[in-house]
Amino acid sequence: MSAQVVGDLRTLVTRRAGTKKKVALLAADEAVKVALEQNGCTVLVDPASLDELTSFSPDVVVGFDGLLAEGAAGLQALARAAPTADLVFSFANASAASTLIRALLGTTPAPASSERDVRAWLRSAGFVVKSRDVVVTPHVPSGLSADTEAALRQLLEQLNPDAGADRLLFVARRGVEASPPEREPGLTSVVLSAGDDAAALEGTLRSVAGQLCKPLELIVVSSLSELRLDELAKSAKGRAGLSLVLVGDAPADALERTNFGLSRARGQYVCCLEAGELLDRSHLSNLVKRLQDGTEAWALSAPPVDLGPRFELKRWLEAGAVQRGRYVLDRERLGAFPLQFAEGVELGEAMFFTRLAALFAPSWVRDFCTLDSPRTVASAPAALLQAMAARPLRTLGTLDETLRDEPPVQLGAIIEDRLTAQNETAGRLFGQARELVARVKSAAVKARQDAKDELER
Repeated sequence: MSAQVVGDLRTLVTRRAGTKKKVALLAADEAVKVALEQNGCTVLVDPASLDELTSFSPDVVVGFDGLLAEGAAGLQALARAAPTADLVFSFANASAASTLIRALLGTTPAPASSERDVRAWLRSAGFVVKSRDVVVTPHVPSGLSADTEAALRQLLEQLNPDAGADRLLFVARRGVEASPPEREPGLTSVVLSAGDDAAALEGTLRSVAGQLCKPLELIVVSSLSELRLDELAKSAKGRAGLSLVLVGDAPADALERTNFGLSRARGQYVCCLEAGELLDRSHLSNLVKRLQDGTEAWALSAPPVDLGPRFELKRWLEAGAVQRGRYVLDRERLGAFPLQFAEGVELGEAMFFTRLAALFAPSWVRDFCTLDSPRTVASAPAALLQAMAARPLRTLGTLDETLRDEPPVQLGAIIEDRLTAQNETAGRLFGQARELVARVKSAAVKARQDAKDELER
């Protein structure tokens, strides 16, 4: 066991369990035993049986990866043997970038567990996680090119932020916690964030209630009181195929409200709106069908302006066409990608859009714009690059995008456009001069051809 993990365990036991506690150490690790005894604890090392553990009646049980070897069954047996003890344990993270890269290179990874599984096993044994700490062990080169390994790590951490954690440290205590909502395949969840503008909220509520897409879950998170929300939602109640969740007295920040709604959403498909936005009746059904018919992880509706035949992130950012209601996400295909907006940040919505586009190519419905949004979203590419400079993104792309020919640069047209932007008269005069030069060139070419034809006759 590394000195770093031993040190972290000692800190955790000191902070969470205090001194002069009875501690059962489920490993013959002398360094940890000494650390605990120096902290004033009575230590039982590597008990031979559950009966011995029961007789010792520990206040704290300290374990490592072996604690999870039998999954839920092992933790349930431990809970019966030491019913009042807290658990302090460290385990290797199965989704760590280091583990995944070594496996890709053909090295059998050490036993590891996923955090989601561990939390589920703890719940089944009657434990609640009270503390979670991340352990990043010293880097051990994999032998792969350093630049390639760094790029792989960046991509893995964009898909799952916990890929940067080699190990995790948990403190768990007996108790009960609410299970996360079970995801329902085929269900579309709409998270509607609203401030205190009742008229804007009512319009969007009616727009969502009239959607052709069914089944539909509508989660309204608003600054208004729940009583006022209940009054405004009367038109949506009782609609066939529509379930309604109302959360009142929510924070003022729109993205904080959205994040809370996302944590409650049960749907496989998710769309997030802000009060005041209106949808064409086919908005959700078109986007969900696009996802069901394809393999992409998100589907985009057309923006209000023409942005060309291909999806180009920079053009969408420049047009400000990144409102969260413009797209639907398939949570199954997003994997461990974090569905969370940066709260209290002006560029939060554009950051989320950019993080999505960096890893997942969207399916794009180009027919016509089906979202009417009165909101202007900050999304300038230069500002985004500056804001994300500390954690730059890596993108996934196809070879044809890398190798395709770029259209020839029309230098004259570019100069004319820039002159026009600064001075309309100067731009017009430059354009006239450019056209005159083109006519002179054309006339010269024609004259040479006529002379050649005359000589040949």
